[in-house]
Amino acid sequence: MKAISVSKLKKTFNGVVAVDGISFDVEEGEIFGFLGPNGAGKTTTVRILTCQLKATGGKASIFGYDINKDCNEIRRLIGILPQETSLNELLTAQQNILFYGILYDLPKKVIKRRSEELLSIMGLEHRKNDLVKNFSGGMKQRLSLVLAMLHEPKLLFLDEPTTGLDPQARRHIWKFIKEINSQGTTIFLTTHYMEEADTLCNRVAIIDSGKIITIGSPAELKSRMEKEKILEVEVDCDENTINDLKNVPGVKQVSYANGLLKIIVEDRKGLLLDIVKNLSDKNIKSISTAEPTLEDVFISLTGKRLRD
Repeated sequence: MKAISVSKLKKTFNGVVAVDGISFDVEEGEIFGFLGPNGAGKTTTVRILTCQLKATGGKASIFGYDINKDCNEIRRLIGILPQETSLNELLTAQQNILFYGILYDLPKKVIKRRSEELLSIMGLEHRKNDLVKNFSGGMKQRLSLVLAMLHEPKLLFLDEPTTGLDPQARRHIWKFIKEINSQGTTIFLTTHYMEEADTLCNRVAIIDSGKIITIGSPAELKSRMEKEKILEVEVDCDENTINDLKNVPGVKQVSYANGLLKIIVEDRKGLLLDIVKNLSDKNIKSISTAEPTLEDVFISLTGKRLRD
């Protein structure tokens, strides 16, 4: 049985299409990534699949339960980590856990057992009696994961779980996500961080403007660029030069940020020389080739960066 099955799902808001007829399946036990820029339709999809929002059209099911008919059954099977945490910062971590356990109607023995297990996994066992208002952003996110996992859901929805965290805190969350998944929990992860999707996900759906562009494992998606090369040029560049490069035969995409020019080109002889000629008066500091990333795949498919 599929953990998630989606067919032609659609959502419009006052005539504006947020989710545009998407279809995909999530296998039980995998980490499935939804990779795309802000506003692509990721959170709307999560809200529909978790029975918080009605779809305009299409079908979807969670472990065979229809999202339009079986929401009570679905809620018992899923955990949700939304973008905005709902912690009570005037309570301790342990008090937050007890409160959520009561909401889930869990026996006190189960709350105690799960609390000890999850606080240990998240590295928070020594802070359980501290007020949440004194926690760092990363610690709050870890506690939110504890709450989402308290009732032992089969499927966990993580909506941008590391947004706003520093790199170290982000990697801590990655570690915990892997640990949770290793215990059998299926994970649906939305993110706009290419490295996050590449590191964690078994498969990734790339979504833009409400439409799924492609689906595959990170390795499969990157291998589709084997007939292309990624050039990275450290150079002072202006808009006219970028436009000139876009018109060079064989150049597929050009992006420029923080002094680094990234060019996706066809793999053919002579093209590098043509590019260097266009940059000959622009004070080239370095030029190198790079392995494709998921962001390069996104750029190749859409013509824009994930954070544009």
